Amino acid sequence: MKNEYKNISVILADTQYLTNEAIHAMLRPLFHTFYTVSTKADLQEYLQKETISLIITDDLLFDFDSINDLADLRKKHQETGIVVLTNSLTNVKIKELNDIGIRNIALKTDDREEIFHAVDAALKGKKYYSGNVLDILLKKETPYEDASILTSSEIEIVRMISGGLSTKEIATKRHISFHTVMTHRKNIFRKLGVSSSPELLMYAIKAGLIDNIEYHI
Repeated sequence: MKNEYKNISVILADTQYLTNEAIHAMLRPLFHTFYTVSTKADLQEYLQKETISLIITDDLLFDFDSINDLADLRKKHQETGIVVLTNSLTNVKIKELNDIGIRNIALKTDDREEIFHAVDAALKGKKYYSGNVLDILLKKETPYEDASILTSSEIEIVRMISGGLSTKEIATKRHISFHTVMTHRKNIFRKLGVSSSPELLMYAIKAGLIDNIEYHI
């Protein structure tokens, strides 16, 4: 990356302090402006008032409720490149990101050049998966490994469902709407490829989300 990127503004949307410091130190000298945000509100504010060419984010750790937020971001800002830089990645997650148009993905454990390549490709509208991401994509996973793509909220709801709570009871306990719980349920079932609560229960046990003595049917 050379002086051609000196007029470009970038946003790093992440909540890990050390990651933010490292990425800022590595990439900041290359760009005209380099912002760091930790909330969706701050991200939207910059996108509304500035011309942003690239967003670098760990969507699982950032202030996104679900991958749908990232999908909406992609739709509303189609001219802005997006790089997902994460520590938590599965075959299913990669395909899910690809389905919403996110095709520049690297791991936080990748070396400097891999991250540069992902950023460079995103700015040029090209696709780039780092070597480690390609290894994950080609790896055949056991089903319960896919549970790692659940958010913390979804994991908690899985535990509540496994504990025998109804949708209404979960909504009351988490202080959210019935509709929101239903949306979480649909997302969980879709991500894990299950179609019933008993299937979800077995998934949760195999993935270590709950102990097999904790559940109720």
